[in-house]
Amino acid sequence: MLIKKRHPVSTKEIKEILERASRIAPKLPETIDKKKGLEVVELDSGEKVYLQEKRPVLIELEGKLMPALTASEGVLSEIPRIVVDMGAVPYICNGADVMAPGIRSVPEGVKPGDVVAVADERHNKVLAVGVLAMERERILNREKGKAVKNVHHVGDEIWKNMLKI
Repeated sequence: MLIKKRHPVSTKEIKEILERASRIAPKLPETIDKKKGLEVVELDSGEKVYLQEKRPVLIELEGKLMPALTASEGVLSEIPRIVVDMGAVPYICNGADVMAPGIRSVPEGVKPGDVVAVADERHNKVLAVGVLAMERERILNREKGKAVKNVHHVGDEIWKNMLKI
């Protein structure tokens, strides 16, 4: 993970970012203290990580904003949750995309391009945040292929370097 740029976010930009974030997780703006401001770290991988007091709060990839795994459970519970079997967990935690056969449940109303949380079936803990890549019906029919693009997961560079960024 190489940092290309790092700079504070203007008050105007913070307002715009929080407006966009509220469409994904309505409680998310409440968790960010506007007085403390935000800082953005642009990574060589194309991701932008928005920090507050050196803690990731938002991640942006290809124009899509999503909460970081360090967000509160209340925020993470606001985005659709895909539940995977325990056999998929080690792969997801190593950065693999989520394949359709490993998915146990998909909420109604999700469509490709939506930001989703990926949780394990045993503890229902969020392991990753990503973008849905396959229609719900195809996933439920156990079709093969990538169902969720894994953007941020437990154990990734952002997770490991949370306090070093």
